[in-house]
Amino acid sequence: MKEKVKKLYFTNDFSVENVQKLQGDGWIIRNAQLAKSDSFVEQADEYGGDVPERYKIGVGKITVQLSAETSSELQQTIDDAKAECEKVVAENAELKDKLLIAEKALVAADEEIKALKAAAKKPTAAELKAAKTAEEASKVEQSKE
Repeated sequence: MKEKVKKLYFTNDFSVENVQKLQGDGWIIRNAQLAKSDSFVEQADEYGGDVPERYKIGVGKITVQLSAETSSELQQTIDDAKAECEKVVAENAELKDKLLIAEKALVAADEEIKALKAAAKKPTAAELKAAKTAEEASKVEQSKE
């Protein structure tokens, strides 16, 4: 798909024939007289006709190639920053491993606490036998009276 090109044509001739011809060629028509006094610069891909001077300043392409070298001090700072980042990443991985171990230990401790609470609620066989014996002894005592 072809990109649409914005073309501005500056003219003072707004005759029907001229307008039809310019519009047929894909131009957007602007009043050259008004454009000379206006401070606004409308951006376009192409300019034609009586183009105001301030529009001509930005016309054309400029290609700039830059070449830069990194100073040894800057390179040392970059290397130090990279080393510090690697150190922090390693420490974070170690802390994450420790956290996982701690979480597993916490889950195991919670399960042990639940098991101990459940065991504490249930009387043992010996406790049941002792309670039954005490109850029977109490009945025997009452029957003697």
